[in-house]
Amino acid sequence: MKVQLEGVAETLLIPLWARAHETQKNKNRLLNDPHAIEMIQQIDYDFSKFKKAKGSQIGVAVRSNILDNETLAFIKKHPDALIINLAAGLDTRFYRVNNEHIYWVNIDLPEVIALRKQLLPKEPENMQNIGLSMFDPIWIEQITSHKNRPVLFIMEGASMYFKEKELHDLCELIVTHFPNSFMLMETSTPFIIKNQQFHDAISKEKTPFHWAITKGKEITKLHPSIRYIKEQTLYEGYRSYWGILGLLSLIPWWNNNCNDKIVYIQFKA
Repeated sequence: MKVQLEGVAETLLIPLWARAHETQKNKNRLLNDPHAIEMIQQIDYDFSKFKKAKGSQIGVAVRSNILDNETLAFIKKHPDALIINLAAGLDTRFYRVNNEHIYWVNIDLPEVIALRKQLLPKEPENMQNIGLSMFDPIWIEQITSHKNRPVLFIMEGASMYFKEKELHDLCELIVTHFPNSFMLMETSTPFIIKNQQFHDAISKEKTPFHWAITKGKEITKLHPSIRYIKEQTLYEGYRSYWGILGLLSLIPWWNNNCNDKIVYIQFKA
């Protein structure tokens, strides 16, 4: 299958490759994603361009593990949760955390959702794929019957591609229609953005980074409704996977500036 994607949508192939690579490891793997392997085999794309992107591969595996664990913790507390996966790409987390009582929504651009439907199994009754921009409020109308559930948003590998005003408007949309909802957001840092030309995978794509924060609490500047809960860099708890970079991350400046982090927030009404 020949894939033609542009801009941010093209970057969905990087985490797909990384998850497939992680799944094929013989030991100490951070996730098992057979769907990723199946999709790689179906897509006619030159994934070899990423083969030297070891840092990105580990980063995707680590963030997937963190987000899997945090999502499972939320579902354990709220078994009937509504999980809204923003800029979902070819993410397969649903299949790793589904308890059959949650309702899961994947939102991405129409061409990405069309690709999901071609590559992945038909969505079960408790999953919905919506082919719209996350900034288009029309998607909210399509899930109104589930809005009274406890809500968790996930924004993985996407926030850095947008500008601050766009993210502010998204937060306004969320707090207006999903007050007191929660979000797990992956964020990048100003240092990474300044040096993005040296990134081992993104530099090979056409889409630049825009927005970033150094410390998780800075996310509250996006919107006054945001309540910061906690953060975790992709080094913390995973230093043994990073080799020398893991050792360097014991230096606070390196830990805070040289890798992405997962920030957990709530949108207070």
